[in-house]
Amino acid sequence: MIEENNVESFLDEDFLKKLEKLKVLARKGIKGPFKGEHVSWRSGASLDFLDYRKYQVGDDFRYIDWNVYGRLDKLFIKLFRAEEDLTIHILVDMSRSMAAGNPSKDIYAKKIAAALSYVGLANLDRVGVVSFNNVLGDPHSPERGKKVYLSLLRYLLTRKPGGKTDLNACLTEYASTSKRAGIAIILSDLLDPHGFEAGLDALVHGKFDVTLIQVLDREEISPTLNGYLALKDVETGGMKKITIDGTLSALYQDKIRNFLEKIRTFCFTRGIDYYLSDTRTPFEDFLLDYLTKGARFH
Repeated sequence: MIEENNVESFLDEDFLKKLEKLKVLARKGIKGPFKGEHVSWRSGASLDFLDYRKYQVGDDFRYIDWNVYGRLDKLFIKLFRAEEDLTIHILVDMSRSMAAGNPSKDIYAKKIAAALSYVGLANLDRVGVVSFNNVLGDPHSPERGKKVYLSLLRYLLTRKPGGKTDLNACLTEYASTSKRAGIAIILSDLLDPHGFEAGLDALVHGKFDVTLIQVLDREEISPTLNGYLALKDVETGGMKKITIDGTLSALYQDKIRNFLEKIRTFCFTRGIDYYLSDTRTPFEDFLLDYLTKGARFH
């Protein structure tokens, strides 16, 4: 059982107030029948009049301001603020490897997920969250309004790391079963021996705007261990005894650099926003300083 005060204190209230100044943005022009707070310039009927522009051949006659025509003998079109609906899907890796790290990767990922959920809900977006490991979990379906925040937070805090990872199967299933596309934000360490490419491709082909946040512990990026060690695979339970020296450490560093570069290159070619997050970096700094420079926030 999760205590209510633990839920409400998971993110600092002052930090949440700072988040209200941000918006999660879709790079593509996502349109829907519901009104949110993501606005664009267009002609049409809406509550907020913005400006005029000169009539162009093909414009809808219904939006001509005939009063202006009567005064100036020129045709002008009214421009309004057209509000667009946005759905934010947050997918959080809860495989056993996410329990590693100090702080653990799963807690770090949950805090980012909670913060992004709050940003979306504060701006009248629909926000949904789902956890996954080797199977897709039961989702918290997209809903709108800040009243949903505590429910989403409870959902996140009840997810515990366990099981192996199958990124491709889970992301592909989510892409095929989601009723509406939007922004898909994936939080994962990407430590799946079977890869991640097919799953991300499925989301892109499903018309999602995809953001990938890779969460790794600093020891996974730049290990400091050395000497004779018995290492355990946290997902399979397999043991391996090795001696870590300068040569092996350099080889690991080379492999991790290649792994991260492979991810960056793949994301770049697919139009996916990619961020690497080190759990030793305070997550507030990561979110406010690093992500605000990206395409999804302003």
